Amino acid sequence: MTTTPTSALQRLRVEHGLKALRYCGVSVVNVTVGLTVLAICHGVLGWPAVGANLAAWMVGTAPAYLLSRAWVWQRSGPHRLGGEVLTFWVMALVGLALSSLAVAVIEHFTQRTLLVVAGNLGAYGTVWVAKYVFLDRVMWPRAGDDGRSAPARG
Repeated sequence: MTTTPTSALQRLRVEHGLKALRYCGVSVVNVTVGLTVLAICHGVLGWPAVGANLAAWMVGTAPAYLLSRAWVWQRSGPHRLGGEVLTFWVMALVGLALSSLAVAVIEHFTQRTLLVVAGNLGAYGTVWVAKYVFLDRVMWPRAGDDGRSAPARG
């Protein structure tokens, strides 16, 4: 069977539609909170860009995990430290490292908060899709994803 762009989009909509919209919603909340903290710390308080970026990460990571787990992937019950919490934080650290590098490079050339914020947003944007795929297929798969049963989690 040949896959057309239309059939591929239909399959994605069926498999990921509401979940992807929820993921986007969580991202909007997380980006809004993070960029607000970054802009206040850098633009108003005069913190160095990397320090402001770290503060934004610290404020936003826990709500992002909790919203992703409960609302996007609809998981409840005990949080698995190694299989969920630490894995999510490692992914968040990758985003932090990339965004810190981006804001440090930008700050080297300019002190403009708008450009620092844009660098932060661009760096996090590069890992956004990969993070969704990982969370959906590895960390919180549903029974029946890709025609397989979800692995036992405990």
